[in-house]
Order: sequence, then C-alpha cells, then structure tokens
Amino acid sequence: MRARSLVIISLMLIVAGIYLSFLATQSQRVSLVSYGEGDCALPPSDWQDQYWAVMSKGPPTATVILSGSKTIVLKQVENISLNSSSFYVYVIHGYVEELAPLSLPGILLVFVGSAMGFRGTVLLVQERAIGDLANSRGAGSLSAYVIKRFLSFLISILIISIITAILEILHGENLFKVILELLTFNFGLSRHYGLSVDSLLVSALPYTSILSGISFSLSIYLGSFMAVRSIAQEGLVAKVVRRWKYIGNALASWIIALSLIYAFHLRVENGVNIIFPVIALFFPFIGTYANRLVLPYGVNDPLKAKGLSKTILVYRHMLGSASVVALSTISAAFVDMLVAEFLVESIFYWPGLGFLLRVGAVYGDFKVVEGVLIFYSTIVLLSGLVGDIFYGYVDPRVRR
Repeated sequence: MRARSLVIISLMLIVAGIYLSFLATQSQRVSLVSYGEGDCALPPSDWQDQYWAVMSKGPPTATVILSGSKTIVLKQVENISLNSSSFYVYVIHGYVEELAPLSLPGILLVFVGSAMGFRGTVLLVQERAIGDLANSRGAGSLSAYVIKRFLSFLISILIISIITAILEILHGENLFKVILELLTFNFGLSRHYGLSVDSLLVSALPYTSILSGISFSLSIYLGSFMAVRSIAQEGLVAKVVRRWKYIGNALASWIIALSLIYAFHLRVENGVNIIFPVIALFFPFIGTYANRLVLPYGVNDPLKAKGLSKTILVYRHMLGSASVVALSTISAAFVDMLVAEFLVESIFYWPGLGFLLRVGAVYGDFKVVEGVLIFYSTIVLLSGLVGDIFYGYVDPRVRR
C-alpha cells in the first residue's frame, strides 16, 4: 500500500474512532416507570442495567407517587417500605448513554489508525527521499501468523480469568457463580452506586476513549515527525528529541496535571475542559514515542564504507529498520498512555475509567475495582493483538 493511502486511511480511522467515542458520550434524560400495590415500593426490574451517565451526570434519582397524590422524593434508587398496603407509581429519573458500547470499537479504531499513521508517516518521508527503494518485500503466511497471535490472546484472557476467579473465591463468592459471571462478562453490582458494574464500565469508557484517542494520535504523529527529523538531520531538533526521554520521564503526566491545576487555579471537582488532560498526556509522551525511533548511531556509521550514499543510508537502512522495530512497541506505548491516563483522569475528575477506579478504591467497592482492572486488561490485550497483526502485515519477517 502506498504511503499516501496509508496516511489517509489512518486519519479516517482516527477521526471515525474519536467520532464514535463522542457519540457514545451523548446522554439523554429518561424516566423509567413501574407500578404496583403493596407495603413495599419496588423500582423497575431492569433499571440497574441501563447505561446511566453516573460519572458525568451523577446517579439517578427516584420519585414514589402514592394514592392520594402523596409523593416521596428519593436521592437514590432503593426499595421503600410503606406504612400500609397502597397503590404506588415508582419513577426513576436520570441520564442514560444509550450509545455507550460504541466506545470500544472507537478506541480500537484510534489505536489501529495511530499505528498506521506512524508507519505511513515514515514511509511517506522515505518515498519522497528514495522513491521505490522504500518498499520492502517479504514472504510468510499471514493467516498462520494471525491464528498464532489470536491463540496467544485467548491464553492471556484465560490466565486473567483464572486469577480473577481465585480472588472472587477468596472473597467468599460461589465457584459456579464466579464462572458464570466470567463467561457472561458480568461483574455483579456496585456496592457504592447499586448499579451494574458492567453498565458503569461501558458508560465511563467513552470518555477514556476520547481522551486517549486525541492524546495518543497526536503524540504518535508528531512524535514520528520529530524522530524522522532527528535521524535525517543534525541540529537542535535532533538533540532535543534524543534527550526528551529524560525530560519526559521527569515531567510525568501527573506532574504536569498538578502543575496545570496550580497554574490556572482550576476547580476540578466538577470536571475540567478536555484541553488540560490532553496537555498533561501529550507533552511527556510525544518525546517518549519519538525516542522509540531514534537510533544510537548517526549517519557516519561504518555502513557508509560500503559505498552507500548518505540518503540511502539514512532513509532506507537506518530509518526503515528503526520504524519497523518501533512499530512493534506501539501497543506497549498505548498501554503506557492508558496507565498515565488513569492518573490524569482521577486528578482532573475526568469521568472515565480512571476516575471510576478512584471512586471504587475510595469507597472500598471491590466489584468496581475488579471490573475496571479486568476491562483495562482486555483493552490492553486487544490492542496488543491488533498491533501484532498489523506488525505482521507490515514486516513479513516476523511471520516466520
């Protein structure tokens, strides 16, 4: 595939992934109604499985209307004992993210698009410098390689499931119930919110997907551009890129996040604009990704003694080999970004998985903490699988 086409497809995938995640964050106010008669008012049976926008809009509230126009307003949804047997109408009010499941394909599209953009940017520079010499040839069965990587993915999922089952059993859960929950990807109910943990995870993921999509794609594109400049040219840019890994490690995302809060006097209790979390994630990682492409030697390498021109040496051998090797670490870079994002979300009260994990830890909600970590592990493994497959497509040597 030509480099220009690769870049265009990459941008389309990134935009599509961010757009899907944006759609997933859209919520609308709904009212769930149930009615009955007795001395205990019960909420609608399926209310806990709705994708309530708890992290961004707050938990749902309830109103119980009794015969005689008496009304009971509740701050949280729960069973209400009545003084006597009476006819009642139970109404739950809140915001629901009906399209929340779109965020999972959204975050994967962003990852695939960013990986393609990394490779496409480097190829585009190579093609402009050395033409058809930028294209690589290779052999090997792609289907066999994909099957092997998929089996590795399934084994990893199985190991995580076994460890989770052991932890659940140690907390007093029934073995058969644990197995059923794992097979159905059901994490039970949150102790703090009283909602399905699954619905909390799915409703929080869109915000994590948007933040990681913007930050990761920007870091990859600009990082690859800086790395190419540092390899192909000597000067200030090359020196800054080569030393940025030390600066990036010192200026960790959480340090930048706290610095932004103090510098701009931000009130984070009600959340902040997405610009500040993106800044906190973008600046440390742009240099980190660029350094994945930087080589420890320069253009005066002994290979030049073979009679190769400086252009061929830099753009074909040095940049070509470095970009393929760096591509194999894209999934690891994505994992690093997600870990940093969890901290940034909890600092800025950004309503994603990181903030949900903080709430679960503060209130001792074991089910929420377990669900977030398993969900996170699944995303990591999926990104690793997709990254490995794309790497096998780009570099046929690894299929062997």
